[in-house]
Amino acid sequence: MDRHWNTEKLNKYLSRIDGAIMAGKYNLAVKLAHRCLKQYYASFIKLYDVPLEQLQPDNVRYMAITICRYLNSYFRKCGIPYSERRLMFISLVSNVIFIATMNLYDSRDDYLADKAMATYARENVGSIISYMMRYFS
Repeated sequence: MDRHWNTEKLNKYLSRIDGAIMAGKYNLAVKLAHRCLKQYYASFIKLYDVPLEQLQPDNVRYMAITICRYLNSYFRKCGIPYSERRLMFISLVSNVIFIATMNLYDSRDDYLADKAMATYARENVGSIISYMMRYFS
């Protein structure tokens, strides 16, 4: 993939997120999770030449929806059995992380994100990217 997305790069991001969580910097952990998704989605879209329908190519929410549609049509076209729930999960988690990140930028409160949100973001970003790398790397 563009910028060499591989397990090593994913693990570096996840360890940075883990470090932020262990240091109690939950806002940073959520922002890192958002950045990781954004970079991975952008490289996926560029590599597979997925057309972005929306006008906001930096928006993780729209990128996730576009990627899910692409994966859905790809799996159907190739006759690959897949779980639509898994694809919906990608979009749902991306949306939650996007909204949490936007709230962090809009808020002056340093304690808006908690450990549960940071851990949720970390675990799900790892799951989504690992799943996609398994089939598209």
